[in-house]
Amino acid sequence: MTVNFTTDEKKLIKHAKKAIVKYNKMRHKKGSVDTLYSFLMSDSGKIHNGACFEPNIAQATICGERHAIASMVLDESYNAKIKYIVVADPVPEVQENSTPPCGTCRHIIWQFGTSKTSVICMQYIQRKNDWIFPKAEKYFIKDLYPYPYEPKEDLWK
Repeated sequence: MTVNFTTDEKKLIKHAKKAIVKYNKMRHKKGSVDTLYSFLMSDSGKIHNGACFEPNIAQATICGERHAIASMVLDESYNAKIKYIVVADPVPEVQENSTPPCGTCRHIIWQFGTSKTSVICMQYIQRKNDWIFPKAEKYFIKDLYPYPYEPKEDLWK
């Protein structure tokens, strides 16, 4: 399957690959392991990074996608929109399908994106002191989240 990425999507994927290697080398030096990362490009062209936060209490976990989105909101505003988002998951070997965003992340990507927001699900594998990126799949959020919850403001009045 050939995936056609736009120039900006290629730029975001290149950023993601470099950041994954950088962050994983840093994490390994401190005794930690690879994790799910997310990188997004907003409508301003700025790139925001996120990583999964997994404390020892499950309900406090924050997905990498939500971390990157929160970074965008902090740096830009609640009016910023996601143009493209990469979800990069470590896998032991090439998987048939890459890991898509969870339901909560799909909702938040919808809220801060548009129907044209692309979601790039990417796999990465560590090999000795190197990382490879064997697979990337592209979806649109409208296809991953076809029936979004959109509350009506006047419903609560």
